[in-house]
Parts: sequence; C-alpha cells; structure tokens
Amino acid sequence: MKTLNLIRLSLFQMGFGIMLGFLHDTLNRVMTTDLGISSTIVFGLISLKELLAIFGVKVWAGNMSDRSHIFGLRRTPYILLGLLSCVFSFIFAPAAAYEVSVAGKTFSDLLVAVITDTGLLKLAVIFLVFGFGLQVATTAYYALLADTVGEEHIGKVTGASWTLMVLTTIVSTRIVGSYLDVYSPERLIIVAEVGGFIALCIGLFAVLGVEKRNAQSKEGKSKHSISFSQSIRLLSSSPRTLQFAFYIFISIFALFANEIVMDPFGGDVFGMPVGTTTKLFRPTMGGTQLIFMLIVGFLLNRIGQKRGAHIGNFFGIIGFSMLIAAGFMRDEQFLRIALVVTGIGLGAASVSNISMMMTMTAGRSGIYIGLWGTAQSLAIFLGHFGAGIIRDVVYHISGTYVWAYAAIFMMEIIAFTVSSLVLPHISKEAFEAESELKIAELQTAGEA
Repeated sequence: MKTLNLIRLSLFQMGFGIMLGFLHDTLNRVMTTDLGISSTIVFGLISLKELLAIFGVKVWAGNMSDRSHIFGLRRTPYILLGLLSCVFSFIFAPAAAYEVSVAGKTFSDLLVAVITDTGLLKLAVIFLVFGFGLQVATTAYYALLADTVGEEHIGKVTGASWTLMVLTTIVSTRIVGSYLDVYSPERLIIVAEVGGFIALCIGLFAVLGVEKRNAQSKEGKSKHSISFSQSIRLLSSSPRTLQFAFYIFISIFALFANEIVMDPFGGDVFGMPVGTTTKLFRPTMGGTQLIFMLIVGFLLNRIGQKRGAHIGNFFGIIGFSMLIAAGFMRDEQFLRIALVVTGIGLGAASVSNISMMMTMTAGRSGIYIGLWGTAQSLAIFLGHFGAGIIRDVVYHISGTYVWAYAAIFMMEIIAFTVSSLVLPHISKEAFEAESELKIAELQTAGEA
C-alpha cells in the first residue's frame, strides 16, 4: 500500500476524536452537572452508542464487508455509511439535550420519562443512530487496516492512528474549553455544528479513493466467508475465541469505564467549572496517553504486545489508586500527577490490546474484528452505564461524591488486575488452529 494512502487512513479517527471528545467530556459534563440530569440517565444515554454492537451490528458490518462488493468496494461503503450517520446525529445532540426535562430524577423514573419526555426520546434516538454509525464505520475501518498492513507494522499504524485521534480530542477539547469559558446553550450548539462538519471533511479525505475497486480478498478469505448466524455459533462454540473475547472485554472495560466520569469528577469533587474541567482532564491524562501510545506502538516489535499490556495495566492500577487518594485529599496538584500516571497506563495498554485484537483474526479480519469489537462495545456499554449507576447509588448511600467516584475507580483497578491474570493464557497459535477447525465444521454443517 502506498505510504500516502496509509497516512490518509491514519487520519480517519481524527474526526471521531472530535465527536467523542465532545460527547464524553463537554456534553456529558453539561447534562450531568449543569442541567442536573441523573448520571444514570446521562451515562445510559451516552452508552447507547455501544448497545447496537451488543446486538450484532459490528459482526454484521464485518461479515458484510467480507462477503459483498458495492461499486467494486468492500470496506469503503460501510465506512462512509457509518461516518455520515455519526456526523448528522452528532450535530443534533446538544439541542436535544436542552429539551430533556427529567432533571433531578433518577433511573427509577426512566421508563415513565421515555414515554412522556420527547426530548429524552429524541436524544436516545440520536445516540442510537450515532452508535450505529460508530460501530459500522470503525469495524470496516479496522478490517481495511488489517487487510492492507502487515503484522510487523500493525503496532506502528495502530499507534499512529490512535495517537492522532487522542491528539485531535485533546486539541479540540482545549479549544472548546476556551470557547465555552463564556458559556451558553447557543455556543454549545455551534461547537457541535462546526465539529461535525470538520469530522465529515476529515473522514472523506481519509478514505475516498484509498481502497482499490474489485480488489481480490487475501487468500482464503472468500473461501472461509461465513454467514451472520454462523459467526454467532463460531463465537459460542470456540473456547479460544471466547477466551480472547473475554480478555478484550475486561481490558476495554478497564480502559474505558472512566471515559465519561472524569469531567463530572472534577466538577462534583473539586468544584471546577465547565471550562476548567474541559481544559484539564483530557489534555493532561489524554496528552500523556497520546505520548505513550506512540512510544509503545513503535516499540511493540521489540517488547511484544503482552509485555506492553502488562506495563499499561501496572501503571493503570497505580494511577487510579492515586486518583482515589487525590479525591479524598482534594489536592489538585496531586490530581494532576495522578492523571499523568493514569495516562501512561491507558496509553501503553490501549495500543497493545488494540494491536493484539487486530492480529488475532486468523486471516478473516472482518468477522473476527467484528467479534472482538462486539466484546469491546459490551465492555464500554457496561462500563459507562455501570459507572452512572454506581455514582448515583453510592452518592445516595454515602452522601458524598468522593466515595461515589472512588467506587468507580476501584472497579477499574479490579478490571486491570483481572486482565493481567488472563493475559498469559492467550495464545495466537492455539486460536488460529482452533479457528481453522471450527470454520471447517461450520462450513461442513452449512453444506449438509
């Protein structure tokens, strides 16, 4: 693949960095702290974007992009479908948030609110459409990378791609934070409109014309193409596949359960305004994460994916322990140090685990990345939604936010620990051998 096209593909996630940074940090903070909506409801709404993957959208997208051609292209049509779905739903999210009228209510009122609150229903639909686009676009994008990048370079490409996404998130949230120092709903809506337009332009530039028309699949891929129902049976009947899916689940849970709690943590525990939390958490923790994603990504060939993940898990455990301590001490300087240490762990673990996920495909990148992505989305859904429930329940019991966030961070520490215990049992060779056998069994059963 030409170097220019590879660079273009690496830019694709920058658009998602803009959109996800806004949803997870700014809009989440506004809804939770400023609009007074229960975090169970807010985190539940944001986690809806992962819900469709749990019901098979990632597996469907990966399988369809393996099996079908649209205008001579396999991956690009699904990437564009997902991108457009994300951008248009993203633009309407802030206005819909201000139509929600369930402020102060808890999760027990959610079913009634869905029926009576049109703003909440509209916002739920927006996040579901965004989620559909996110799952379809990223699955096809990762499959395209796995198709075109050799394993010896996958760590570098993955590191560069995610580094650019995190960098874009940091820069965009910093700009947004400065713009929202003078805060108003109108300014929030303008941010979404401009951000969505920029994300669309980046995405189109990154993918249009990269994939060759009528390109042949890698050897064996069409031969082993399976249906959606067969892919579900493959997951359920393959111990090694289930094992790695569980590993991806617990690792991603550890990495992303904190994603939408950091800005509310700054507001609730440290009393920081919107502009301050937006400019502090993502640039500090995310900036460190970016640096170590890039460093570890380029060192993966030397240190290995498992060692990189172990390093990330260790720093993750230390970092979240320090965040708990910072919350109880109300020490902002110690908080900044904790964010740096946590960022080191997130950076090393994320690039190592994502690189591992992209190489554990046994020559069938679409279907297996769809399966791993489903485990990833389930972890993010439970992590986000669970964090919201924990925050509300522990706050109700203890009467203080610091215990609520300490419980969330302790959950992350446990997940990093379990991930480190499972990791030594992962074997790529055993997985590939089992995959060949199970795929053959499924095809034989299908022909019978």
